[in-house]
Amino acid sequence: MAAILPVAAAAVASDRSAAVVATAPVVWSLLGYQFEAGSMIAALCACLAVRFYVSRQENGVHPWALDLPVSALALMFTAAAVVSRRPEPLFALLLGTGFGILGAGIIAIAKKYVDRWLGPLMEPDEPPSPPAPSKPDPDHVAAIGNALRSLDAPPNP
Repeated sequence: MAAILPVAAAAVASDRSAAVVATAPVVWSLLGYQFEAGSMIAALCACLAVRFYVSRQENGVHPWALDLPVSALALMFTAAAVVSRRPEPLFALLLGTGFGILGAGIIAIAKKYVDRWLGPLMEPDEPPSPPAPSKPDPDHVAAIGNALRSLDAPPNP
């Protein structure tokens, strides 16, 4: 709004007609889903930066073959969050940073979610039978009884 006021003031002062145009965010569409371009770029750049930072923090030889699929998964989750939530650019930066930090944790979270969702479908038809109880050794039982009785006995003065 602040950018519109000087243009409007200049048009009034010069007594000419000027068109005052308000800007709107650029909206892109991918696979039928619309999202704001600025938020998507901010989120994906933040996710990439964090994944690069995390990969550089690990000591020794970094397994790029493992980090590339995890980074791709983090980028896809970031993009899906931006498309579904349509956040402001600052919040999109936080989303990208968060998903980048999660990394392989996304897999564990997704596994728990799927296990909870499919839990009733994945249970076996019959519950496993409990193991048969074993009989205690009589010598062992007698030794425990003697030890307990010696604890209950009054001390000798």
